[in-house]
Amino acid sequence: MCDLANLENLDGAQLVRVYTSQEGDECVYAWFGGIYVCIYNSELKEIDCFALPDEKFLELANKPDEKARWVDQQIEIHEDERFVGELFTDDIFYSHEWNTGVDLETQ
Repeated sequence: MCDLANLENLDGAQLVRVYTSQEGDECVYAWFGGIYVCIYNSELKEIDCFALPDEKFLELANKPDEKARWVDQQIEIHEDERFVGELFTDDIFYSHEWNTGVDLETQ
């Protein structure tokens, strides 16, 4: 998944989250302690970023552990929103029925 030549893009990151998918859409989220979270593709090339809400970020300024947990939650929320916005995702219920003949939704 990872191109080691670009691994230096994560130097200094305080939090890194990796998301993979069956469709091959990998995202690496890296937070370096500031108000922005960088998003990289599977080759660790930056493809996007998003800003954290200012007021909460400043409120947690002197609470590094709590801030890291909050940033982790914000990354999870961002990834969920990105996933919901996709045109097509693998439906596990449909795939299971296709592969096994058992419809999980009717049980």
